[in-house]
Amino acid sequence: MTPSAPFTPASQLFAWEMARASPIHGDSRRCRTPYGIFSKETAYIGTVIETVSSGEKIVALRMSDPTGICTVHLDPRVNGLYEKAEALDVPSFVYVFGTIQTRSQGAASEAAISAVVISPVSRDARNSWILETAQETAERLLRFEETEEFRSLIQNAVSAAKPAEKKQEMTDEEVLSLIESCYEGKSAPKEKVLNALQERGLTKQQAAEIISRLMEEGECYAPKPDIIKLA
Repeated sequence: MTPSAPFTPASQLFAWEMARASPIHGDSRRCRTPYGIFSKETAYIGTVIETVSSGEKIVALRMSDPTGICTVHLDPRVNGLYEKAEALDVPSFVYVFGTIQTRSQGAASEAAISAVVISPVSRDARNSWILETAQETAERLLRFEETEEFRSLIQNAVSAAKPAEKKQEMTDEEVLSLIESCYEGKSAPKEKVLNALQERGLTKQQAAEIISRLMEEGECYAPKPDIIKLA
């Protein structure tokens, strides 16, 4: 994106950077942040954490992403926007399309958007927006110095968006092999087996259920309540 570009597509900025947007003299369609020049039109996804009312109408949404807070003002000229805001859950993930509100001097305490579109979205959509925005932002930051604070916030955002790695369930063969590895003499103490299974990522209940099932299937047995032997 360069200052001379005749057209700039809708921006996709985190709240932290958006709060630092300032106007460009003679250019009503774009704004400047410490890390680039962007269209004031923006596509944003965050979490609605609060609604702001005037009288009986919701006129603004306070939203957050992992980098900061954004106030979304509802454009009163758009039919049905207030009603859509009324239908939103708090908290919930919401897509916003609108215009970044800039400040002439310094950073605002939080970002602000004048919205013409709001729509609830899924967690997956929110996470995709975070990861896409983080990648684009990180690439831009390579051209600048003194970006440690923002980079740290972006890293936290990525961590929040990435799904937790699911621990793979152990196969029966792996469980039987683990039981054998717990042998003390000719059998394995049941508590030792359960502890070993938990160290592999299973909960205590999951470990007990697996052992119980393997016993029912005849793969192992308990000559005493606290002892397990392979069949």
